[in-house]
Order: sequence, then structure tokens, then C-alpha cells
Amino acid sequence: MNILRKILLLPPLVNCGLGIGLIVGAYIFEIFGYYDPCPLCILQRWSFGLIALCGALLIIPGLFLVLKKALFFLASLFSIGGGVIAGRQIYLQNLPSDQVPTCAPPMDFLMDTLPIFEVIQTVLLGDGNCAEYEWRLIFNFAEWAFIFFIFLFCYNLYFLLKKSPKI
Repeated sequence: MNILRKILLLPPLVNCGLGIGLIVGAYIFEIFGYYDPCPLCILQRWSFGLIALCGALLIIPGLFLVLKKALFFLASLFSIGGGVIAGRQIYLQNLPSDQVPTCAPPMDFLMDTLPIFEVIQTVLLGDGNCAEYEWRLIFNFAEWAFIFFIFLFCYNLYFLLKKSPKI
């Protein structure tokens, strides 16, 4: 139990490890399970990647307290953003079948034909692909991602608001 407590008190390890671990897990399911990610899933991966980047930057020795707090703040923001995206996907998955939006064109086509802000708007509104889920272990992918985003938000907020020891 003491080892678990020490690990949980290492924000760089938790942020970087969870972020990278969840992205690798998603790619394993994509490659070996043949689950194609929807655009909202891809945005969630980006959020986990940015949280992992914040954790990796926290590893740098000798960072000023202000920079550490800024990285905790950014990781919290990325957690909120990812949680909103996962929440939107959960909402789409729980809509009645007659209210699910129609499927949008593939992401590559959107990127080639539309301006970037319209691509973002189209992706965030979701489509019929985002309302489907094929895998479930108590929760589906979006629900698990939402739980991890909530955990990472609370975790980073704790370290953001934690008073630093007097030197």
C-alpha cells in the first residue's frame, strides 16, 4: 500500500503513464480488435496525449513553481476538454436510434474539403459513427475515457491547489 501511495504522489508518472497507456491501449484495440475509432475517439486520444505531454514536461528537474502550476492547469484543462468530448459521445450513444445524427464523411475527406473550423464543428457535433459501440467491459470506451478524464482532472486540480512546502 505504501508503494501505491508513493506512485500516486508522483504527478509526472501518473499523467504521463496514464496518458500514454490509454493511447497505447486504444491502438491495441484498433489494430488487434479491428475497432475503427470515430472522430470523437481520435480527439479523446489527443486529449490524453496532451495530458501525457504535460506529465513529461513535469519530469524536467528544476522547474519553477509557476511553470509546474501552469502544467497542472493545462493538464486540468485538457482533462475537461477530453471529458466534454467523451460526454458528448456518451450522449450520442444513449440517443434513441431515430434521433442519432446521420454519418458524416470520413475525416480525411473533411480535412481536404472544409476549413478547419468547420471540420472541428462537424467533429464535435458527432455523427452516427460516434453513436455506435462494439465493445463493453462494464463500460464502453467512451465511458471508460470519461472516468479517466474525471480522475485526471481531480488529480491535477489537487496538485494545482496544493500549497508548496516552504523552503
